[in-house]
Amino acid sequence: KGTEMGQKFGDELKELMEKMEESETDLVNKRVNQELLKRNQEIVTRLLESEKAMREQGEDDKRKGETANEVTRRPPPAFEQYIREKERQTELLRSIPPTFSPFYKREVDAYFRKYQSEK
Repeated sequence: KGTEMGQKFGDELKELMEKMEESETDLVNKRVNQELLKRNQEIVTRLLESEKAMREQGEDDKRKGETANEVTRRPPPAFEQYIREKERQTELLRSIPPTFSPFYKREVDAYFRKYQSEK
Protein backbone atom coordinates (compact mmCIF):
# COMPACT_ATOMS: atom_id res chain seq x y z
CA LYS A 1 0.00 0.00 0.00
CA GLY A 2 2.41 2.68 1.14
CA THR A 3 5.61 0.74 0.54
CA GLU A 4 8.01 1.18 -2.33
CA MET A 5 7.08 -2.24 -3.76
CA GLY A 6 3.38 -1.38 -3.54
CA GLN A 7 3.90 1.86 -5.45
CA LYS A 8 5.98 0.07 -8.07
CA PHE A 9 3.25 -2.53 -8.45
CA GLY A 10 0.63 0.20 -8.80
CA ASP A 11 2.68 1.94 -11.49
CA GLU A 12 3.01 -1.32 -13.42
CA LEU A 13 -0.73 -1.87 -13.26
CA LYS A 14 -1.40 1.66 -14.54
CA GLU A 15 0.97 1.03 -17.45
CA LEU A 16 -0.82 -2.24 -18.21
CA MET A 17 -4.20 -0.49 -18.13
CA GLU A 18 -2.93 2.08 -20.63
CA LYS A 19 -1.75 -0.69 -22.96
CA MET A 20 -5.13 -2.41 -22.61
CA GLU A 21 -6.90 0.81 -23.54
CA GLU A 22 -4.63 1.16 -26.59
CA SER A 23 -5.52 -2.39 -27.59
CA GLU A 24 -9.20 -1.68 -27.09
CA THR A 25 -8.95 1.42 -29.28
CA ASP A 26 -7.16 -0.55 -32.00
CA LEU A 27 -9.80 -3.28 -31.88
CA VAL A 28 -12.69 -0.79 -32.06
CA ASN A 29 -11.06 0.90 -35.05
CA LYS A 30 -10.40 -2.51 -36.65
CA ARG A 31 -6.64 -2.05 -36.71
CA VAL A 32 -5.59 -5.62 -36.07
CA ASN A 33 -1.90 -5.94 -36.84
CA GLN A 34 1.25 -7.58 -35.54
CA GLU A 35 1.86 -4.76 -33.05
CA LEU A 36 -1.58 -5.33 -31.45
CA LEU A 37 -0.96 -9.06 -31.12
CA LYS A 38 2.49 -8.45 -29.61
CA ARG A 39 1.05 -5.91 -27.15
CA ASN A 40 -1.69 -8.34 -26.07
CA GLN A 41 0.87 -11.09 -25.51
CA GLU A 42 2.96 -8.73 -23.37
CA ILE A 43 -0.14 -7.77 -21.35
CA VAL A 44 -0.94 -11.42 -20.64
CA THR A 45 2.65 -12.17 -19.66
CA ARG A 46 2.90 -9.22 -17.29
CA LEU A 47 -0.47 -9.98 -15.69
CA LEU A 48 0.63 -13.55 -15.01
CA GLU A 49 3.93 -12.33 -13.55
CA SER A 50 2.16 -9.85 -11.28
CA GLU A 51 -0.27 -12.54 -10.13
CA LYS A 52 2.66 -14.79 -9.25
CA ALA A 53 4.39 -11.93 -7.39
CA MET A 54 1.25 -11.21 -5.36
CA ARG A 55 0.86 -14.87 -4.45
CA GLU A 56 4.52 -15.16 -3.39
CA GLN A 57 4.27 -11.95 -1.38
CA GLY A 58 1.49 -13.48 0.71
CA GLU A 59 3.58 -16.55 1.54
CA ASP A 60 5.68 -16.60 4.67
CA ASP A 61 8.50 -19.07 5.36
CA LYS A 62 7.35 -19.42 8.95
CA ARG A 63 4.02 -20.82 7.79
CA LYS A 64 5.30 -23.73 5.71
CA GLY A 65 3.46 -26.99 6.31
CA GLU A 66 5.16 -30.23 7.20
CA THR A 67 4.06 -33.81 7.05
CA ALA A 68 3.14 -35.22 10.42
CA ASN A 69 5.28 -37.90 11.98
CA GLU A 70 3.62 -41.24 12.47
CA VAL A 71 3.02 -42.05 16.11
CA THR A 72 2.74 -45.67 17.15
CA ARG A 73 0.06 -46.19 19.72
CA ARG A 74 0.05 -49.04 22.14
CA PRO A 75 -3.00 -50.15 24.05
CA PRO A 76 -2.82 -49.83 27.82
CA PRO A 77 -1.40 -52.84 29.69
CA ALA A 78 -4.76 -53.53 31.35
CA PHE A 79 -6.37 -53.95 27.94
CA GLU A 80 -3.65 -56.35 26.79
CA GLN A 81 -4.14 -58.39 29.95
CA TYR A 82 -7.90 -58.45 29.31
CA ILE A 83 -7.37 -59.76 25.76
CA ARG A 84 -5.01 -62.50 26.99
CA GLU A 85 -7.51 -63.55 29.65
CA LYS A 86 -10.36 -63.63 27.16
CA GLU A 87 -8.32 -65.77 24.74
CA ARG A 88 -7.46 -68.15 27.56
CA GLN A 89 -11.14 -68.49 28.51
CA THR A 90 -12.10 -69.01 24.89
CA GLU A 91 -9.52 -71.74 24.52
CA LEU A 92 -10.86 -73.44 27.63
CA LEU A 93 -14.38 -73.38 26.21
CA ARG A 94 -13.22 -74.72 22.85
CA SER A 95 -11.76 -77.75 24.46
CA ILE A 96 -15.21 -79.06 25.39
CA PRO A 97 -14.95 -82.13 27.57
CA PRO A 98 -16.77 -85.17 26.18
CA THR A 99 -18.97 -85.23 29.28
CA PHE A 100 -21.02 -82.26 28.02
CA SER A 101 -24.52 -83.13 26.95
CA PRO A 102 -25.46 -82.46 23.29
CA PHE A 103 -27.55 -79.46 24.38
CA TYR A 104 -24.57 -77.70 25.98
CA LYS A 105 -22.32 -78.59 23.05
CA ARG A 106 -24.79 -76.88 20.69
CA GLU A 107 -25.00 -73.85 23.02
CA VAL A 108 -21.21 -73.50 23.11
CA ASP A 109 -20.99 -73.88 19.30
CA ALA A 110 -23.69 -71.22 18.85
CA TYR A 111 -21.79 -68.92 21.21
CA PHE A 112 -18.58 -69.33 19.23
CA ARG A 113 -20.33 -68.72 15.89
CA LYS A 114 -21.83 -65.53 17.30
CA TYR A 115 -18.49 -64.53 18.83
CA GLN A 116 -16.66 -65.09 15.51
CA SER A 117 -19.24 -63.06 13.55
CA GLU A 118 -18.76 -60.07 15.90
CA LYS A 119 -15.02 -59.88 15.22
